[in-house]
Amino acid sequence: MYVTTFYSFKGGVGRTMALVNAAVELAQRGRRVLAVDFDLEAPGLDTFDVMQTREQVPGIIDFVGEYLTSGQAPDVSRFISETSHIGERDGGLWIMPSGSPETYAANFQQIDWGALYDEHDGYLLFEDLKEQWNRVVTPDYVLVDSRTGHTDTGGICTRQLPDAVVVLFFPNEQNLRGLRRVVRDIRAEADKPRNKTIELHFVMSNVPDLDDEDRILDDKIKAFQEQLGFRREPMIVHRYDSLSLLNQVVFTKDRPRSRLAREYGELVREVSGRNWADRDGALDYILRVGRRGRRIRDESIQTIENMLQRIETAHPKDGEVLFRLGELREYDGQPEWAASLVSRAIDAGYNGPDAYLKHARILARNNDLAGAEQYALRVLEANQVPPPMVRESISRIRSCVPETIAGSAAVTSLDPDEQMWLARTLNRSRDEARITALIWQRLIQLDDFPATKRGSAESELARSCIATGRFSDAANLLLHDGQDIDELNIEDAFNYGMAVWGASGTIQPQPFRRVVELDQPNSEETPNYLQCMAIATWAAGDEVAGIRYVERAQQAVTSMQGASEFSCWRYYCVSTDTFIADLAEIRALINGDSSRKPLFMTTADETESLSSGPVVL
Repeated sequence: MYVTTFYSFKGGVGRTMALVNAAVELAQRGRRVLAVDFDLEAPGLDTFDVMQTREQVPGIIDFVGEYLTSGQAPDVSRFISETSHIGERDGGLWIMPSGSPETYAANFQQIDWGALYDEHDGYLLFEDLKEQWNRVVTPDYVLVDSRTGHTDTGGICTRQLPDAVVVLFFPNEQNLRGLRRVVRDIRAEADKPRNKTIELHFVMSNVPDLDDEDRILDDKIKAFQEQLGFRREPMIVHRYDSLSLLNQVVFTKDRPRSRLAREYGELVREVSGRNWADRDGALDYILRVGRRGRRIRDESIQTIENMLQRIETAHPKDGEVLFRLGELREYDGQPEWAASLVSRAIDAGYNGPDAYLKHARILARNNDLAGAEQYALRVLEANQVPPPMVRESISRIRSCVPETIAGSAAVTSLDPDEQMWLARTLNRSRDEARITALIWQRLIQLDDFPATKRGSAESELARSCIATGRFSDAANLLLHDGQDIDELNIEDAFNYGMAVWGASGTIQPQPFRRVVELDQPNSEETPNYLQCMAIATWAAGDEVAGIRYVERAQQAVTSMQGASEFSCWRYYCVSTDTFIADLAEIRALINGDSSRKPLFMTTADETESLSSGPVVL
């Protein structure tokens, strides 16, 4: 049960209207809501059609009156009634009115609120009332409509009963002057002996929707922030010029797409976001504290930490809540706690691919690489996994055979374009090249694979074959029967030359001369391109140009500041340092050290051939 009081120092700000709309919105979200009319001098909850109850019951005034007469707290169930047809799922709306219309005025005048507390244990009476609310209605929320100004009952509504107070105000000096004391008294509840922190939500209400060229409203907001001690921008409920207000239309119910309904919805979101027992509110709070919102400006680190621990305690079996907490703990640099939370989330049924991948990441950070691999494999068992998640999962697996990965549900359920993207981005090791070769081969064999994409796919497959030592296959894919080397584009010509070198063990100049012929001085000179040109010019017989390209490649890769780059010395992507080391090998080769040869050739295994046929030289 989360008790929230709606308070305004002055009238005319739509306090009761805001409460009713919030109550209906919460009920429509499946929450059990008790609305209490504590505006004893000007009660009005029962004037809204939506607040009409199934039976007329006495209210707060009658409850207190019976207590003063008998000395015993009455059974609150006699003073509460449920409304009709409000609420979705398990949601509902109950009302505790201010009192019976027939006897209200007389009963109100007979109560001395000061004496109630000083002589009749009024404090204990209202603590008992809260306990009865919880027992009789079991509400998720109790919304209390408090009267304006400084009153004898004001402390009951703004300090004793609530967990939170929604402070509605029109931004003028009169409201600011009156709210200083009220806000100070509410905050004082956090001190001893009460030690009760009450959340404060500041809402500017009935604000004209006009241009603020002279920054009048901005200046007023700053004055309220400074003098009332809050830093976040206050919520705003704008003035709404509509005759519907005369009929007290509940906008969250009857006009849910209106601006006013959206503003009341934001108020509900703000209140529920501080109620750790509310699942949606808890998830919203975690999101606000998390990576994008990082810190809520009005809250200290300790306040945030207390709230997060309350959320964890309140939702021990809610998989999504535990998972989001785990994400937050990981971001905060607490991987062991994060691993525990995500593991609990999976055990609680939040066991989708995102949870498995998150657990794999956290386990890897904790140096449990075997555990990380097992959860990455679980990702690949699922269908319709987003391609980036599939790629990351594959990158975390070291011991599984390529056929298992390439044939997994996560890979095969991707559409062809997604599989092509995946195959192009899996390029960081020989093992990944084995996987991509299988993906490209399967795509090419599809009956409906577009002819316009087949040539590119065959070139990609050839590159994967070179990376894994299947040189004959690569050469036959790149140069088809009846085709001449002079018909190849620059990329296929280079890869064909490398494949022939790998298959025969000797350099064949013709494909590399084709590369030099197609070189365009104004082409984009990436480190990989310059590295390839270094080998091509050397193989074509120009050692000086080869060294010059090596030097340009080194200069280009050094300026990349840590990004990875594809190296034709290995046929997969490597770090900057490794790329520079490969350039040193190429330089030594060009300078005459014939013992140097590309590393993809040192791990060649022609027994893995995908197809048979001669290499065309």
